[in-house]
Amino acid sequence: MTIKNSERKKNNINLKKYAAMAILTSVSLILFTVEAALPPIPIQGVKLGFSNIVTLVSMVVLGKREAFLILVMRIILASVFAGSVLSFLFSIVGGMMAFAIMALTINIFGRKKIWITSVLGAIFHNAGQLAVAVFATGTPSVSIYAPILLLSAIVTGTIIGVVTTALLAGLSAAVKSKNE
Repeated sequence: MTIKNSERKKNNINLKKYAAMAILTSVSLILFTVEAALPPIPIQGVKLGFSNIVTLVSMVVLGKREAFLILVMRIILASVFAGSVLSFLFSIVGGMMAFAIMALTINIFGRKKIWITSVLGAIFHNAGQLAVAVFATGTPSVSIYAPILLLSAIVTGTIIGVVTTALLAGLSAAVKSKNE
């Protein structure tokens, strides 16, 4: 029994996509680990969110479904290797809220304004983590921290968005020069 050429091409495309997803999951974990090893930002709970670069790039290059799977795998693996149940809750709720808003807005703002999508993702990520903190502590007064988290989300989301824009431009140029 022979496999048709169209089936071979489809299997080859799927294999390439899965390999790309595995590589991007690994890169996301590396960025997460590097960020965890950096000296902490003086504001409790504030991080740059380096691994969100991979989520945004994955959405543009591979698609939302694939980006979602990469995000979930990164959260699970990071929690297994370096986390706790509570850190998993913070990560999964924040990650899902960020992903939801980014998936809804990435096509609206496009690649040129991906920094806006990144800022919205950072805001929703922080909101999700704040909700977990209120739930975990049973103390709604931790919500007083919201303005600081909002400001940090705008700053860090912009930084991550600008880096993502530059990375996507570099990838586009590399692919374009390869095809010429």
